[in-house]
Amino acid sequence: MISKSQADLGLLSVTVFWGTTFVLSKLTLAEVPLSTYLFLRLTLAALALDLYALRFIKRLNRKTLLHGAILGVFLYLSYLFQMWGIQHTSASNAGFITGMSVVLVPIFGYAFFRLRPAVDVLIGIVLATAGLLLLTGANPFAWNKGDLLVLICAVVVAFHVIFTGKFARQSNVYLLTAVELSAVSVLTVFALPFTGLSVPSLTTRTSLTLIYLALFGTVYTFLMQTSMQRFTTTARTALVFSMEPVFAALFAYLIAGEVLGLMACLGGALIVVGMISAEVPWITILRRLILSRHRSMDAG
Repeated sequence: MISKSQADLGLLSVTVFWGTTFVLSKLTLAEVPLSTYLFLRLTLAALALDLYALRFIKRLNRKTLLHGAILGVFLYLSYLFQMWGIQHTSASNAGFITGMSVVLVPIFGYAFFRLRPAVDVLIGIVLATAGLLLLTGANPFAWNKGDLLVLICAVVVAFHVIFTGKFARQSNVYLLTAVELSAVSVLTVFALPFTGLSVPSLTTRTSLTLIYLALFGTVYTFLMQTSMQRFTTTARTALVFSMEPVFAALFAYLIAGEVLGLMACLGGALIVVGMISAEVPWITILRRLILSRHRSMDAG
């Protein structure tokens, strides 16, 4: 049985790989059109996992197909609205608003499914949200069309996290994730008549980057998310995922030489503190302090 701390570490590894995808995707999109990029990356990811999941094909049932399709639709819509919105707003606002899913997950989880987050997780969420604002340098008081589109993405991401937590406990994780990625791949194919598919001559570097993004940035990350969410809560998952922009900024610095300012570094530190604080049993500590004080007063 995997503990919550071990599950959090598994989810943290997801944010590490997601962090690399931002800068690598940006470099790849300089050579490959967006619609082609999504088609190649997501279709390659789906094919790779489908081949592995064939060994579990006898356990495939209607529930897994339905649940995987639902997750696939959520995932596709998150890609769609984020990319659509980022064309009409700043990258900082898009990063902050997408990261707001860390707040939306416990709100929606409680409103729709009565999933009450722990106090330590709520404290971590507050710190992580403040850190996201500082890290991205976003202006939360100046909204435009792009910001609203990215907000829809954040809502979809929140529901994706919540339903992954619900569905992961009911199906084989390999089959569930394979169906999910296959659904996303099919949706990218349906979108091609509206966006167009051009096949540029791919360099060796670009081809290897696409393979990395498909296998490690997509297959590994969503398979690990589905696996680990069986052993933790949706609110903790969202909090761990707030580390994604921290690793994105780190790899942007290491790979592309992008420089972070003091406020961005402070924001990253706050997100880290927020995630760590979720591991601290604040209520238990407070009760022990109060109990200890009462005992001291009684002894006096």
